[in-house]
Amino acid sequence: MYLPAHFTSTDLAHARCLIAEHPLALLVGPDLQGQSFGSHLPLVALPDGEGLWLEGHMARANPPWDWLSQQKQMLAVFSGPGAYVSPRHYESVKNVPTWNYAALHAYGDIELIDGQADKDALLKRLIGRFEPDYAEQWRGLPEDYQHRLLGAIVGFRIRVTRWELKLKMSQNRAALERERIREALAASDRHEDRATAEWMARLEA
Repeated sequence: MYLPAHFTSTDLAHARCLIAEHPLALLVGPDLQGQSFGSHLPLVALPDGEGLWLEGHMARANPPWDWLSQQKQMLAVFSGPGAYVSPRHYESVKNVPTWNYAALHAYGDIELIDGQADKDALLKRLIGRFEPDYAEQWRGLPEDYQHRLLGAIVGFRIRVTRWELKLKMSQNRAALERERIREALAASDRHEDRATAEWMARLEA
C-alpha cells in the first residue's frame, strides 16, 4: 500500500477501531494454482495487550475453504469509510478532486481452530461482539444441533506480524480547508461521508 508519511498511522488503537467499525475483511492469498484469490469474511480482533490477533470462521462446505486451509500466511484488508472531496473547499482553484478514506492491511500467520470446544468458544466471542442477546438462544439450541453446526465450520486465527494503516483524511491541507471538508461531509446525507467526517475529527482530537 502506498503510504505517504502524512497519511500513515502507527496507532494500534486506531487500527483496532477500524477493525471494530468495519469487520468485514478481504482475505488475500494465492489459490491452489498460485493465482491471487480473495474471500470476504468478518473478523474480530482479540484483546491481546500490545499485539494484534484476528479470528473468524468459514463453512467447511465453502469452496474457498480448500484454499484457506492451505495457507500459512495471510493478508487481511479492512476498508473503512471513504468520501469524495471536492476542490471547492480549497483556497486555490488550482486543485483537483480527491478521495478521503481509511484502510488497514494486516499481514500474519494463520492457524486453524477445529476442536469442538475451541470453535464453540470462538462462536461465543463472535456472538458477544455482534449480538450479545443471541447468546441465550444459542445456548438453548439442542445439543446435537449445536454439534452439527460446529462440525460444519472451521475456525481460524491470524497472528498479525505486520500491519499498515492509511488514514487519508486531508492531513496535507491547511486547517481551514480541513475544517470546511469535515463540516461538509458531516452535513451530508451519505453515511459514508459522515463516518469519514468522524475519522477526520478523531484525528484532530
